[in-house]
Amino acid sequence: MFKRRKARTVLQNLRELFWPSMGWIRAAKYTRLRIVRLSDSTQKIALGLAIGTAISFTPIVGTHFIQAGFLAYIFRANFLAALIGTFAGNPWTFPFMWWAAMTFGSFIFQSLGFPASVSLPDHIDLAVVWDLIKTEPTRIFMPWLLGGYLLALLSMPLSYMIFYNMVHGAKKARVRARERRLHRIAREVTGQPR
Repeated sequence: MFKRRKARTVLQNLRELFWPSMGWIRAAKYTRLRIVRLSDSTQKIALGLAIGTAISFTPIVGTHFIQAGFLAYIFRANFLAALIGTFAGNPWTFPFMWWAAMTFGSFIFQSLGFPASVSLPDHIDLAVVWDLIKTEPTRIFMPWLLGGYLLALLSMPLSYMIFYNMVHGAKKARVRARERRLHRIAREVTGQPR
């Protein structure tokens, strides 16, 4: 019923991921409206968004939705908000989040006396990275994994407070707008002047 008349190709979907055709501002407004209209408490929505955002620090990209959904179920947060929160990790933010995770994880590994390195070879491609992960997991992947989960844990309280204030303010504004609309309709029905 609500499908597109002409299905998008894989390349069009990929382009939409990096640059939405509706524009970034409209996409952000649409996402904000979807979050505000969720029928759950402000605490659960904010916790779900915080969980999704925190999971974006982890390096296992294909499982972000699964991890966020599982943690939302465990902590009784809003499931849909957790999935929306994972979009904090996107092609624009992943390099910065992952660099922070690798740096932090390498610092902890080196502090504990394990070999870890943030530097990569001069010539790098997917085969080189995969070979490094298989042959020397403690050099890149394990510090990245540890740093990602620790940064996720550290970022959750801060992101929860930010999202709580945002959702709370947006819900209050929505209630005020509804009340103004009802008062306007009541005045029109009773014939009172504006």
